[in-house]
Amino acid sequence: MEIIPGARLPVYSWAADLEGEVLRQARNLGDLEVAVHHAALMADAHAGFGMPIGGVLFTEKAIVPYAIGVDIGCGIQLARTNLVWGDTFDARKLRNVLRQIQRDVPTGFEIHKRPPLPRDRLLERMRLDPPDSIQAGWLGRATLSLGTLGGGNHFLEVQREDEDGVFFLLHSGSRNLGKQICDLFARRALVVCRAAGRALPDPELAYLRIDEDEDAGRYWEAMTFALRWAEQNRRQMMDRAEQAFRKHASVHDFDRLVDVHHNYAAREEHFGIAGVVHRKGSVRARAGETVLIPGSMGTSSYVGEGLGHHDAFESSPHGAGRALGRKAAKRLKTGADVATEMAGWGIQFLSGAPRDAAEEAAFAYKDIETVMALSADLVSPVTRLHPLGVVKG
Repeated sequence: MEIIPGARLPVYSWAADLEGEVLRQARNLGDLEVAVHHAALMADAHAGFGMPIGGVLFTEKAIVPYAIGVDIGCGIQLARTNLVWGDTFDARKLRNVLRQIQRDVPTGFEIHKRPPLPRDRLLERMRLDPPDSIQAGWLGRATLSLGTLGGGNHFLEVQREDEDGVFFLLHSGSRNLGKQICDLFARRALVVCRAAGRALPDPELAYLRIDEDEDAGRYWEAMTFALRWAEQNRRQMMDRAEQAFRKHASVHDFDRLVDVHHNYAAREEHFGIAGVVHRKGSVRARAGETVLIPGSMGTSSYVGEGLGHHDAFESSPHGAGRALGRKAAKRLKTGADVATEMAGWGIQFLSGAPRDAAEEAAFAYKDIETVMALSADLVSPVTRLHPLGVVKG
């Protein structure tokens, strides 16, 4: 861990070779007047809107919408099957499972034509009614988006552990619902900060004071609803994946082990201060807590155990982290290049937009083994998973 100087508060960094924009954003976190004690960067840190992805911000009595981001509740869910790669599960069954999942789970910008669950049934599963801050139009679209993957770095993967047990891992969040919430309340926060004359190191770090601003409570209610909705979104996709495994691989056990968010805020106490921890592309990693850290498309992922490091606000990386922007990646390789490369690694690859595969290819991300090594005092590896097949938007 290194300390990044140059701001009002120190920034503790577990990352290596940070580039200029990430450093600028990191120092802005340290200069934010509602930040307390210090800010932290995980080993997968890279530039985002206002705050680095892979960043952790601790505030007192304030919430920063862009310190959570547009995909509120984005996270990972993991399931373990009874299948064994090369024994009860082979390349033919894998292909059939992947194709079924691709047919059953809309990806990219696709949504359902009809809600997969009635609104009342969805809310019953969520055990939470929509607050007034959730607009009717948002909820209407959300019911059609339930059980959809989205694009970008979201994925559905069949994986094997070192001992060849077969797992299923998926990565997605709250889709358009989270974006609508963030966009609205980030704008309102900026209006409030400017009206109150609050100094901001970056307009994208506009905040709402929990003890002063009415919209702070409204945002918190909307964020909480989006977190629950993101969990249900992943649950719906996992249901479709389980059905595909049962149909094409005669799976007996499909145990859903853990579901973790990595874009959210929570009320926590650190260094004797009761405040708000914002994790944007970071996973809570309290001592003994299960952590999921996926690699890039084509590389290993990890199930880990949190070590509860206090200087990281009990957090860990959420993945490998980008090394190249999407446009830069597409200038270096074509989608066909990536598909050929993955086939050479023995990984089956299905995508709704194969020409854009380079945007999410392994070379566009940091090395997951390096990220894990840099995070050795934050999370302990428990299980390493290797990709067998990938479905992307």
